[in-house]
Amino acid sequence: MEIGSVADWATAVAETAAVIVALFLPYIDRRKKDRKDSRNIKLMLRGLVTRALQDDNPNSLESFLNVAAFTDAGERDKETLATARQILELFNIDNTDIEQRNNEIRALLETIHP
Repeated sequence: MEIGSVADWATAVAETAAVIVALFLPYIDRRKKDRKDSRNIKLMLRGLVTRALQDDNPNSLESFLNVAAFTDAGERDKETLATARQILELFNIDNTDIEQRNNEIRALLETIHP
């Protein structure tokens, strides 16, 4: 029984490694893209909430959340979008103590880490 030459073994190992890389490279690229997209969504939400606090107008935040519900971000960033919806609800509640409301919004905003 012959086990082959070193060159044959080296070729077989190299081909196996190439197949493994070819199979897993798209998966790794997709994960990197998903992480980058999640970070961008969180940064955008932080900016929109900050602007809504300054202007006391959450219209941009509401529009963003409506659009995000129809994208794949809705499933991937479920927790982040749920926190943003809680913030939007706080904006929409008739509350005479605006400072307390804003403090609650800021506390929720701190949970969204890019």
